Amino acid sequence: MKCNEFLKQFKCIGPVILPVIHVWDNTQTMRNVRIAVREGAQGIFLINHDFGVESFLPIIKQVRKSFPSLWLGVNFLSVTGKDAFPILGSLAKEGVQIDAYWADDARIDETVGKDKQTEAVQIASARKSANWQGLYFGGTAFKKQRPVDPIHFKKAAAIASAFMDVVTTSGVATGRAADIDKITSFRSGADKNTLAIASGITPENIKDYCPYIEAVLVSTGINHEGDFYNINPTRLRRLMTTARNYGSGQTLDDPGRINRSYLKHMAPNVKGKHFAWLDPSTMYINAHSFHTLVEDLSQRFIADTVDVVAGIDAAGFVLGSAIAIRLGVGFLTIRKAGKLPVETDSVAFVNYSRRSQYLEMRKPAFASGTRVLLVDQWIETGGTITGGIDLIERQNGNVVGLACVCLEENKNTESLRKQYKCSSAIVTDTDWQTQCNSQYMEYFDHFDPMSYFPTRLGEK
Repeated sequence: MKCNEFLKQFKCIGPVILPVIHVWDNTQTMRNVRIAVREGAQGIFLINHDFGVESFLPIIKQVRKSFPSLWLGVNFLSVTGKDAFPILGSLAKEGVQIDAYWADDARIDETVGKDKQTEAVQIASARKSANWQGLYFGGTAFKKQRPVDPIHFKKAAAIASAFMDVVTTSGVATGRAADIDKITSFRSGADKNTLAIASGITPENIKDYCPYIEAVLVSTGINHEGDFYNINPTRLRRLMTTARNYGSGQTLDDPGRINRSYLKHMAPNVKGKHFAWLDPSTMYINAHSFHTLVEDLSQRFIADTVDVVAGIDAAGFVLGSAIAIRLGVGFLTIRKAGKLPVETDSVAFVNYSRRSQYLEMRKPAFASGTRVLLVDQWIETGGTITGGIDLIERQNGNVVGLACVCLEENKNTESLRKQYKCSSAIVTDTDWQTQCNSQYMEYFDHFDPMSYFPTRLGEK
């Protein structure tokens, strides 16, 4: 099957993400199918791991009955298509249509030519006889089932393309990522035919594989840590977002829309020097501006492991909680002193107006080693955000990054940029940043107080 034909079938512009559920029982299976469906996966594969095909079939039938329109693939572990296709044909006659079959080993012999593929031909014959209408994902140089010399990778992919819809390869073992050199060889051999990769793909490394593949069959990379059977929805969401961003031409290192015209909704100070020099909250009132802002601030952390987002009182609560929802994690409030009715840690800091204040955080707030993204509305001198960092690190938290509307460039904030991964709506090396550093935006001269009034998401 040609790449474009495959992607059009899924209406997808980036690699198709197909979660693989290792089936334990009906309850566990249905729970994980619902997670995959809720997170927007384009389809799923079910695989029997510790029991035979006969015990597997009732679960497959129940999933199809419960989700009649779900794109559903199966893998009968250690069974080739020669035995699997008759079963799939029988299921189809019962009204249980399976959309894809994935065989770990498609029995491609890369040491001989395409016209001497005895076992692959037998499998193709079995598929035709079964009259089963679905996609065939065929494992080629898959894991350690049959060692294949790397010099044969390109040839193996080229031969496999003649016998299956989706050439499917992997790393050397479950959870082990494939060498990029292997995938580039497979891409060359498969040419314009569809290529999938299984095993070892994670939210952290998928961006390395996106240029070479059309599908990802993924299990351990999206499961809860140490859990072979249950999907972690946050990890699945991150994986899918990275794949979609690649398909749309956006990468995680891309600063995004440098123009960012929504920033013009921020209102200037009209009350004098005792107030902040502008008010970003007017930008939040406009639906399109606020949602785009949150998306821009979240992008740098989509593929990272963030356990919780912490926001600093009070404006950091607005952005922080929205980003936490976008990343699918919890939210922690860091309050001004005297607000929390529980045991707290507190720290003194000097804010942008040179006033001494205190921040406090509940104690305990999280387990040791928790990875925290710290959010505030604006970072001008770094005093407030540094106080938040201090509170998190006192409880052995790991600050994985900072997010804000603007991180001003000055001597006080220079160390923050060097030490932490920072996400700012106002991108460095732009006119926006220069104007913020001078604390006067050019659009202030003709700011329209009506410009930020609420709009629907489809409007700008």
